[in-house]
Amino acid sequence: MATIQKFTRSKGIVYRVLIRKAGTKPISKTFTSKKLAIQFAQSIDSNREFLEAYGYKNKKDIKLSLLISEYLNIDYKGKDKVEQSRKLRVWLETLGDVLIKDIKTNNITDSLGTLPSRLSNASINRHKAAISGVLTYGCRRGYMKTNPAKLVPYLEENNERTRFLSEVERTSLFSSCRASHWDKLYLIVLLAITTGARKGELTKLRWNDIDFDRRTAYVSTTKNGQPKVLPLTDYVIKELQLFNTKDSSLIFASKVKEDVAYCFTKPWKKALEDAEIKDFRFHDLRHSCASYLAQSGASLLEIADVLGHKQISVTKRYAHLCIEHKLKLINNVMSDIK
Repeated sequence: MATIQKFTRSKGIVYRVLIRKAGTKPISKTFTSKKLAIQFAQSIDSNREFLEAYGYKNKKDIKLSLLISEYLNIDYKGKDKVEQSRKLRVWLETLGDVLIKDIKTNNITDSLGTLPSRLSNASINRHKAAISGVLTYGCRRGYMKTNPAKLVPYLEENNERTRFLSEVERTSLFSSCRASHWDKLYLIVLLAITTGARKGELTKLRWNDIDFDRRTAYVSTTKNGQPKVLPLTDYVIKELQLFNTKDSSLIFASKVKEDVAYCFTKPWKKALEDAEIKDFRFHDLRHSCASYLAQSGASLLEIADVLGHKQISVTKRYAHLCIEHKLKLINNVMSDIK
């Protein structure tokens, strides 16, 4: 039933699984390793219930747990499948055994109410968006007529957090990162703070994405869906060279699974604790990069270009830090007025 095809692309070799069965839509998915392709093909072949969801029985008698599995394995094209799976876990726990035809708006609202109270409105909205994506997929497949999650309003968000490291905090954090049991913690923190790249962009970097001669890193997919090139400092290049494997493997690969990023949550939290830094997230390294640029005279357009913001309104949160640039502008233009 399953055929595995090998293709050579610009970024390396990929393997495509193609599953055909009369009367049903073909299943096709691409992987970066043959091992992952075989595992996927075997999971489809061995799971009769999964196959039935593609049209072998009544499409309306499908549990949410099965729809989520189908969505993640076949339809989801997002940049971080692991994170999306984590968000959908709460839905598996609360509504996994419910038939999708029986899911109502109040079920969505009640499930959102089970999320930890410490979560921000933005995080809750991302959880709602995750299940909405699954149910929209169900509508496209003809499993259900409407998406009840669309009737649940999003919560108001305030994402204008600009927490950044002071010079003392940065020195302390770098010191604790160098002392970490994970030898690449200092490297990924240094990359984050000097490029302004997101965590997901950094953990997906492979060694063949690094151009040591031009001192750049190529990010194939960003949050905005567009590729970008990260300029790298001399210190970053020097640190990268200490680990360079000169192949196409992940730079920050797991020690257990070669094609999965290393989960560095524990060493990161330990480094913050050792450095005595409070109220700081990994994403705040991105804010730190933008804040340092603003304080050094960069314009909002320049900061937006570095961070990859499509809308300048997002970058305006750093406007109050652009004092040097404003001072230079005013003096250049207005100096003769008296």
